[in-house]
Amino acid sequence: MKVVTVHRGARDNYQVARGLREAGMLEALVTDLYWPGDRRWAATIERLAPRKAASALRSRREVYLPSRLVTSCWRNGLYSLGLSKARGISFETMRDAVRNCDMELGRRAGQLATERGAALLSYSYYGHSAFTNYSGGQPRMLFQLHPHPGGVRDILLEERALHPECAPSLDKEWELALSAGDFNRLVQESAMPEHWLVASSFSKQTLVDAGLPAARIHVIPYGTDLDRFTPRKTGRIGGRPLQLLFVGTLGQRKGITYLLEAVNMLPPGSVELTVCGRAVDGLELFRQSKMPIRLRPSVSAQELLAAYQAADVFVFPSLAEGFGHVLLEAMACGLPIVSTTRTAAPDLIDHGKEGFVTDPGNSVQVATCLEYFLQHPERISPMGEAARRRAGYFTWDRFRQNVTGAVSGILQPSFSAGAHQYV
Repeated sequence: MKVVTVHRGARDNYQVARGLREAGMLEALVTDLYWPGDRRWAATIERLAPRKAASALRSRREVYLPSRLVTSCWRNGLYSLGLSKARGISFETMRDAVRNCDMELGRRAGQLATERGAALLSYSYYGHSAFTNYSGGQPRMLFQLHPHPGGVRDILLEERALHPECAPSLDKEWELALSAGDFNRLVQESAMPEHWLVASSFSKQTLVDAGLPAARIHVIPYGTDLDRFTPRKTGRIGGRPLQLLFVGTLGQRKGITYLLEAVNMLPPGSVELTVCGRAVDGLELFRQSKMPIRLRPSVSAQELLAAYQAADVFVFPSLAEGFGHVLLEAMACGLPIVSTTRTAAPDLIDHGKEGFVTDPGNSVQVATCLEYFLQHPERISPMGEAARRRAGYFTWDRFRQNVTGAVSGILQPSFSAGAHQYV
């Protein structure tokens, strides 16, 4: 049995489609812009293009995923890409363009799977349109990228009431920014398939809380590139403040306020915080900090790696995360992590061994974890080494194998109701 899958952009480095292809199960990937670098004319353009342009083109392809297996909706993709690069475009215009692209991709995927008698595996945001336009008799599967939208909306509304100064960023989160009708479709999407794949136990629990059957929800953590993300070659530098690192969008969904509160609870001069990410809340939040903060709103891939390798501890106090790729990246670079129960952290680490897991929205707990590293600096390197070893378990090879294993089980006529948790 073959499968049609759908998503926009280079989602998860095309690993789901690649895995299905390696298992002989991919009928087609439906996406917006996919660069056919395996074709002679495209390879020529790539070779002649400036380095930056060639890199951008290569980022929209996977060498193990032939372009003949990809259906690109170029018109929609180019339109939304053009808007994203244009200046002065309102958030509402950009939002509507993205959602129109999502619906078109889903529609095309549903129709294609029906025409070819294939099963349908949709990422979330495309699923409502995909499943609505699918009339085949094969299983419908949803890769739920983020926690259930209803649960996330409740979290964000509560946070908005607690921190009204952060409303500008919270209101741009999809769960609050969509129109009532579009949000309802997003909620309905989660209930339309027969089977679900998620990347974390937290995401699974939000689906169960919404009334979906736990026995059909497969937890499959992502992987990371262990050759790219590596620890620094020298040991930790003593005699300096504890070097903390945060990587992610600088908005309240990521728990920025609680991170700053925690850092300011520590003894003056004891830590230095580096923040890498695009700011969507006002920078006045950072200017109020008593501790030194390095703000780096835009970093290259190499600069990001250097930031990981220069840090001692990675802090990611997110309030609602489907996974958190940066957690694995930091662990692969040999950093102990401090994160929350609403991320993949409980699936990735043992509390106190490779890092610490805190309750979301609790700056005191975050500060207590950081204070531990200040009081026990000799534990930083061993915990970082343990984090690197643990990250070695979560490879992209393993992720692909687990995805295809779950999908194979779903497509077998003798499939039992039991789900798997690949952690």
